[in-house]
Amino acid sequence: MPDDVLTAVRARALTNLFWRHLGVEVEDAREGWVRLRVPARDEIRNAAGAPVHGGVYSALVDMAVGGALSTLHAASEGGVGQTTLDLNVSFLASARQGDVFAEGRVIKKGRSIAFGEATVTDEAGTLLAVGRATYMILAGRV
Repeated sequence: MPDDVLTAVRARALTNLFWRHLGVEVEDAREGWVRLRVPARDEIRNAAGAPVHGGVYSALVDMAVGGALSTLHAASEGGVGQTTLDLNVSFLASARQGDVFAEGRVIKKGRSIAFGEATVTDEAGTLLAVGRATYMILAGRV
């Protein structure tokens, strides 16, 4: 993994088709932690002007924890060294305008399993969703 964790996570975001589809931007990253931003445009809402779709919040929890995990081992560059085993998200509010932010961090990492948590907020700092994710760390590929 490159020396600059932020550069590595941003490169991963550019190669991930789903991240690009949602418009995910990596705002900040350090070892075991990331902050993502998604513009709240109509394509991620239930309908034009409606709240952001709950599935987007779930995806952001998964992306934020996965992004944080990717800062801890080189095999996860490009998202190929890990897979989500379990995702638990609680929805608390809805974003109607402005960008949506997700911060993820790794709570515990072993050789084959990792656990993390994430928060999703809007531009005003309103807590929209919280969640936890469990990941399987895959063996390196040849």
